[in-house]
Amino acid sequence: MNADAVIRRNNVRVLGRPDGPVLVLVQGFGCDQVVWDPILPEFTDTHRVVLLDHVGTGGADPEAYDPLRYASLEAYLADLMEVLEVLDLQDATIVGHSIAGMMGLSAATRTPRIGRLVLLGGTARYLNDDGYVGGFEPAEAEELLRSVDANYPLWVAAVAPGVVGKEPGSGLSSYFADRLCRLHPDYVRDFLQMSLAADVRHLLPRVQVPALVLQTRDDPLSPASASNYLFEHLPAGTRTMLAVRGNLPHLSAPRLTAQAVHDFLKTERHA
Repeated sequence: MNADAVIRRNNVRVLGRPDGPVLVLVQGFGCDQVVWDPILPEFTDTHRVVLLDHVGTGGADPEAYDPLRYASLEAYLADLMEVLEVLDLQDATIVGHSIAGMMGLSAATRTPRIGRLVLLGGTARYLNDDGYVGGFEPAEAEELLRSVDANYPLWVAAVAPGVVGKEPGSGLSSYFADRLCRLHPDYVRDFLQMSLAADVRHLLPRVQVPALVLQTRDDPLSPASASNYLFEHLPAGTRTMLAVRGNLPHLSAPRLTAQAVHDFLKTERHA
């Protein structure tokens, strides 16, 4: 696929310093690239910042979404790899939120273009397994999908406060609920089903680049047990706790989140 087609498909934007170190911001569940808007001013003066929309969200090409193709993590991973390729990015830092952390982990085992990872509310698997606590029992995952099917607006209103880490009715909760409601319910269900089926635990020993695991308090999607697992199984992993609730600290506490990323990048540059 040619560069123009990839950029159009994923609504790729490049901001900041053209000669700065590369930072690729990849959002996870429920959002398009606008979710990074609060944190952008913390990086655009110093970095070349790359943003994209997953097919099915935001300004991505609506004709590109194929439910069968995007039923697995592999399709989203392939899109990310193509973005890295067509922009000829080198030594890039991937900041992957939620399921996008899995995309970054997988990509780091396939391309030398990635120099480091930041896993924001990340996990290697959402479903619990023998000796592994990812946060969801299989029955809970099925109930979640049934809730999306039964009454999507009601489900959005119920989950938004916990994901954002704010009280119901707060500005950020309402903002996130609005972003979710802009997505087609079928897409959200498919994206959730894809996420819940993903498992990259087997790849962790092969991820040789430095990786920062950022964990918040009371994350309803990625509990501390999941970030502990990442930290313990990544060969070059570090872990930082953020004093903020929810799964979207880049939205609810952008300066705090950006500072943790800057500290990590500074440490890696001087290592």
